[in-house]
Amino acid sequence: MTFTPIMFARHSQIDAPQSNTLQADNNSVAIDFSGTEAIPFLTTILGLDLNKLTASGLGLKGTLDGDLNSTYSYALYYFSATAFRFVLHSDGAAQLQALISEQQLRYDIEFVVRSDLATLTLSGEHAFDVLVDAFKLTPGLRLSDATSCYGAQSGEVFITAIDKQSTQYFQLVAKLPELEKWQTYLQQRGFAMSLAEVA
Repeated sequence: MTFTPIMFARHSQIDAPQSNTLQADNNSVAIDFSGTEAIPFLTTILGLDLNKLTASGLGLKGTLDGDLNSTYSYALYYFSATAFRFVLHSDGAAQLQALISEQQLRYDIEFVVRSDLATLTLSGEHAFDVLVDAFKLTPGLRLSDATSCYGAQSGEVFITAIDKQSTQYFQLVAKLPELEKWQTYLQQRGFAMSLAEVA
């Protein structure tokens, strides 16, 4: 049987908070985006430079309002030349859906709002190691650019590494029952639930 590693990444030059925390990210939305003209739409309409997205899982941060820290910022993950995933705040999701819908007559593009998925955000000095161990990930990649991000699918969970205001965060995106299982697992390993909104 052949072993295929699931690569994972973290940022090389940003801080990880000392305390290990979890937060249910109730305002986060996943949108699967596809189409034969997905790349022309992303480069022309959203103005993205996709040259760094050379392998599945690589991603970048963007914004619909010019502010990478606003509720209109997003993370875009590359799966193939015709398939991507956005993870963003519900404010930005509504605007992005309107923009895609408006452009569907010009571009061969489609989107699916993954309302079946929920998001759990975690951070802390042990977050990366716990995720690598729990999801059997291979920690072989480092992200040197704060606008880069990375996502990997392990079983039923999409796991991301993202910079938020120069701090390393990770997100778990999955169906709620699966996410609740991982929340319990992480709490048993010392991650405390936080009520504060993640910026």
